[in-house]
Amino acid sequence: AGAWIFHCHINYHVQIGMAMVLQIGELGGNPLLGQAWCTGPLEQNAVCKTPPPSPGGGPASIYWYFDMEPAHRCVKPGMNVTWLWENKDHNVNNITKEDFISCNVNNSIAYSGDHVWTAPTEIRGITEIFYFACGRAYGAKTPNVGLHCRDGNMRATIRVSNSCP
Repeated sequence: AGAWIFHCHINYHVQIGMAMVLQIGELGGNPLLGQAWCTGPLEQNAVCKTPPPSPGGGPASIYWYFDMEPAHRCVKPGMNVTWLWENKDHNVNNITKEDFISCNVNNSIAYSGDHVWTAPTEIRGITEIFYFACGRAYGAKTPNVGLHCRDGNMRATIRVSNSCP
């Protein structure tokens, strides 16, 4: 009886949401059976005031990993966007729309930790879109194509606009 966490043992996987808590037994049950555990100030089955982060990252962050879903974010001018990853196997490159579409991004330098990009404080028009991709494994399978970008979906579009939330 009690609350049991069910999770992956790779820290990064837990950070992107691969964990849950299972409740076994009733709340406030028989203490002799080990069921008199406390849930704190929350009522049973209460909805948290702040939802957990999306596995894809929040509005100003992107979890950066091979085989991800391409990220799309909308931020206000001057706001920071942070790419998060653990292993020293990736990078982040600001590229043109054409290179984004074709995954023509060549940068073999791998670094670990977070990468922060600050959106420009002044944009052209109502909205300006910026394109990013990981440049690792360039030409590994196909000439002029980044494998992490094409096969790993490690790419992101950032829309900068005053109308973003």
